[in-house]
Amino acid sequence: MIFAGLLSALGLLVLIFKFGIRRIIAYDIPIDIVSTGLLMYLFAGTYSGMIAAMVGGLIISITLFTVKKSIYREELKLVKVSVFPYRKLRWIEVAP
Repeated sequence: MIFAGLLSALGLLVLIFKFGIRRIIAYDIPIDIVSTGLLMYLFAGTYSGMIAAMVGGLIISITLFTVKKSIYREELKLVKVSVFPYRKLRWIEVAP
């Protein structure tokens, strides 16, 4: 049961890292909620399945929190520019 949670968390973390962790980590709370909800949906039906989903969600949450506190991240911000439409979305680097 714990092993299933560990493997499912590892699989979801690999997908998150493939998307580009510096840009994804700025939105760690929604990603954490969605990934834990997805695991709960996938493992629903048994008590051991729910425990596996909670272990997987906990591992994902701890990993995202640790990465957010240790690396520079990029956040999508609306910045002023000198040409029309005078505002554009840009990826801005933010310190941990």
